[in-house]
Amino acid sequence: MKIIVALLSALLAACQAGAPAPQASAPALSACDMSENLLGNPGFASEGESGSRRPWSGSQHAGEPSFTTEVDDGVLTIEKIATQPWFKFSQAPRARPLRGEQLLFQAELKLALDTHEVIHGFKRGGGAQILIWGDPDPVMGGDRLMLESTLEHEPHLGQTDWFTVRIPVSVPATATRMNVGFVHQANGVMQVRNPGLYRCAP
Repeated sequence: MKIIVALLSALLAACQAGAPAPQASAPALSACDMSENLLGNPGFASEGESGSRRPWSGSQHAGEPSFTTEVDDGVLTIEKIATQPWFKFSQAPRARPLRGEQLLFQAELKLALDTHEVIHGFKRGGGAQILIWGDPDPVMGGDRLMLESTLEHEPHLGQTDWFTVRIPVSVPATATRMNVGFVHQANGVMQVRNPGLYRCAP
């Protein structure tokens, strides 16, 4: 019996060691400095005749234009109108000054999305995305993707009213660049307002 118990204990320990670490929970808002938004132009305002919404920029999968963007009173609306699988609307805060920081990415979303006849291999839905690249070898150089959070929230499909998404971000100590924003990888319309990226206490 003792041998069986010992074997079971060893197996359990091995399973736990191989299990992925649980996703960090969002920090309490009281632990974050909500007075300083690290994102530029959170109201998606355009610049004069150019219509640029810098530092935000949009891009889509290669092919025919398949998404439209409109902004009304600080609300960004992204609508799929053709066949390409994804659209991204994001900006690139400077990563090096934020190395080792605990951050909170927050935004309000409203979705009217479905996956009817969507056949691409990307995660289906719409919502928040954070990508961080870093330099794993200061001698050899080069960077690689070290952190990715794409649609890691619920809901990210269906018909919703406005809801708030909060994504905790631990910036790697070797971070070199980051990309923060929103992706549309389904059919229909998604809306975004009040995006923010904030420093939080460890």
